[in-house]
Amino acid sequence: MIKKEVLDLVDVKNADFKDIFSLCIGNMYIIQKRFIDYIGTYGRWNTSVKEGMLMLDDKKYDVEFIGTTSTADNYWFSSELEQVIPDEYVNIMIQTRKILQAVGIDSLAQGKILLDDEKTGYNLSMIYLAFAPVEAAYFNGSGDTSIYMFVKNLPQDIFKKMNSIEFVNSMMEIIGTFNVNHKLLIKAVLIQNGIEYVEEGNDILAKFNEKSVISVQFDGSERITKINGNLSL
Repeated sequence: MIKKEVLDLVDVKNADFKDIFSLCIGNMYIIQKRFIDYIGTYGRWNTSVKEGMLMLDDKKYDVEFIGTTSTADNYWFSSELEQVIPDEYVNIMIQTRKILQAVGIDSLAQGKILLDDEKTGYNLSMIYLAFAPVEAAYFNGSGDTSIYMFVKNLPQDIFKKMNSIEFVNSMMEIIGTFNVNHKLLIKAVLIQNGIEYVEEGNDILAKFNEKSVISVQFDGSERITKINGNLSL
């Protein structure tokens, strides 16, 4: 679950979607990359909402359900609104919504959310994963109606502390793909992973270990201009 120290980086009750997303995406993006490597390639997917199961070819994974989106109405529906899903497979989402309400992020704790360029099924799922009370990854079964899942009971290596190589590669991919607050993104992912850092002027120096110190440089608008340093596993 997202650390209180990460939430303290902003006034979460009044923060916009971009800042909340920036707090969450860094760590979840790294977890998702590891999860994708773990499941490997597959030819077909299926899910059983009655059994809480995701099937990728002949492999099975335990899941609970996050929500659904539909091309017909462009809304996000939280999983517990879907009457076909048994109660035991929406428990994580119910708890996650309660956590969001407790910290004051009521706008993302709603059962039904209108989607837009920022509030997509993927982006909402990353936030819900970050606030979930269990360690999980994400899978999207896409189609006219897409179903988003918490994949649970995964190997602990998927959730281990990031190394400097993962940090640099993933942060550059994120800022090239998503609308995020760069400095908030960097601070949040470092804190979430327990990486010590200091701010020197407009730069951040992060110490991953004795052999690996990474410098992240920002411009006057707090956008990343350069990342360099010694990388190590």
